[in-house]
Amino acid sequence: MSLERARLGTGDVRPDERTAPAVVVALLLALAGLAASLWRPLAPALTTVVTDLDDFAPEVLRTVAAYREPRYVAAVLWLTLELAVPLLVVWTRVGRRTVSRIAGPAAHSAWRGGIVAAAVVLATALATLPLDIWIGYVQDGVWGFRTADAALWARDRAVALALSLGGAWIAGAGLVWAIRRWPRSWPWRLTVVGTLLGALLVLVHPLLIEPLFSERTPLAPGPVRDGIEEVLVAAGEPGLPIDVTDASTRSTRVNAYVTGLGPTRGVVLHDTILELPADQVAVVVAHELAHRQHADLARGVLLTAPALLVSLLLLRVLWSSPGAARVVDARGPSDPRLVAVAVAFAALASLVGQPVANLLSRRAEAAADHRAVTLTGGADVLVRTARTFTLRDLSSPEPPDWAVFLWASHPPVGDRIRAAVQEARRRGLPLPDVEELREDERDVRHPAIPDPGA
Repeated sequence: MSLERARLGTGDVRPDERTAPAVVVALLLALAGLAASLWRPLAPALTTVVTDLDDFAPEVLRTVAAYREPRYVAAVLWLTLELAVPLLVVWTRVGRRTVSRIAGPAAHSAWRGGIVAAAVVLATALATLPLDIWIGYVQDGVWGFRTADAALWARDRAVALALSLGGAWIAGAGLVWAIRRWPRSWPWRLTVVGTLLGALLVLVHPLLIEPLFSERTPLAPGPVRDGIEEVLVAAGEPGLPIDVTDASTRSTRVNAYVTGLGPTRGVVLHDTILELPADQVAVVVAHELAHRQHADLARGVLLTAPALLVSLLLLRVLWSSPGAARVVDARGPSDPRLVAVAVAFAALASLVGQPVANLLSRRAEAAADHRAVTLTGGADVLVRTARTFTLRDLSSPEPPDWAVFLWASHPPVGDRIRAAVQEARRRGLPLPDVEELREDERDVRHPAIPDPGA
């Protein structure tokens, strides 16, 4: 065996490892991600707006609270378990013993590092499964949102879990392999690789992932299609694919989203949204087109770089610390046992980073609302649509600040209404009368909302 091979077996630095190029590329990607997030189209700042269009009848607010408040409790428990399980794996004797058995006798086994990561993810999924069943199957079934039967619901959860376990295995195995292959520069190199993989995932998501959960067909001709085509022309994107999924086989909720990059780009509507008036569907599409025009998916990919770089540099400090090695009885710098520490760190990093990601997402969503009004001139339609999210899907118009901080990727319904009113007043656009709204909204109210006129 050559001297170089012997050194590689102990995890020493390769003589030909070049760190500088990886550092430069990773830093450039991270700076590009920060710039793309900070300097982007934004909605005008929301000032104090006095309007009655954000008022909902007491029976509506009581129904929303009855549905939402138990979910807040369950979500807090879920969040706690997602952090507690990985920490318990690392800090308890049973957890460490289990990790040691999974990691096996080899001190540098990348594939076993992947199994360790997948095992911790699986343990977390099993711990949160009762909450998942209660939130997604039981409560949503009681309130009439779930349309999937038990078999379809379980099938979707199993597919999602399989994708999570596969991703965890790739991440764990890749981490161990990279640390052994590039002892000095692995955080920088993995930042570059992770960002590129993020872009690839967004590119292929419509082709490989979405078909696992829904079937898409082109939007059929008709008034809805005609209204959307007008929006496409106004947005300068005639011919952009607009597809419809069979979401009604799983849920009654309305939704739409942009997907893909380059040749796979498009706008996707849940078929449930076609139950709304054509002008509301058009303003939703305008909102999604705004995400396209603002390059929000590409910005999200670039934002992966600074998030990864900071996380991986911190992980390197933790990974190389004597304390972490002692906790899991690691036998070297690329011991797969240390992957359990990495997963626990990732859970903590997610808890810290998710509110930041949510804040950036709310900025992007507010900018998309503003652009939708610019494209359609329909501030009144946006108000009606936002109110529908509360009346039909029981979205809280004014959720608690802590819930917005932890989970909200969109501005609260109340803020979206007030922003639309502010823009309408600035531009002299018409707005509906609240009493007329409430009369028109009788047909879209959730069945659990009592009818005051009954």
